[in-house]
Amino acid sequence: MIDIYDSEAIIKIYRMLAKRCDAIDRYINNHAYYFGSSTSEYGSLDVYNNIIDLIERKNQLINLKVIIDNAIGSLDVDDKKILYVKINYTISMAELCGILDLKERTAFRHIERAFYNLTDALNNSKYIEKLIQILESEIWISNIRKEVRERRMAFKYKPITV
Repeated sequence: MIDIYDSEAIIKIYRMLAKRCDAIDRYINNHAYYFGSSTSEYGSLDVYNNIIDLIERKNQLINLKVIIDNAIGSLDVDDKKILYVKINYTISMAELCGILDLKERTAFRHIERAFYNLTDALNNSKYIEKLIQILESEIWISNIRKEVRERRMAFKYKPITV
């Protein structure tokens, strides 16, 4: 199951998906060009298998984007607005409050609500098993999930010092 920490991580991941897919395309083009069947170091079968693996990986990332798009699409307008800003801009909380015309405390509550609603939408999706499989198959995604979880847990449960 997906939790609120994963929802926040998914928004960060979503922001990077297009760049990752473009990088895979560039790598495939370079790989095919420089390590084609005429290269003695690599056999043509190895080159083709590597390209096929990269294409499958890109397809998984595209599937991830579609799953997230569907989940965000099912949310109400306010949640979509907040997630749109979180996806497309890396801005401070003060700037976010200005864009959403909210006070800081209210903005925090709205952001948390948007993450909770995204969590529910993802968990109720018929693609939840595929989503979890994709999230666990990519190391860079696992690292982002871990970083968000650690940051949120440290903030939420920070011990009081006297």
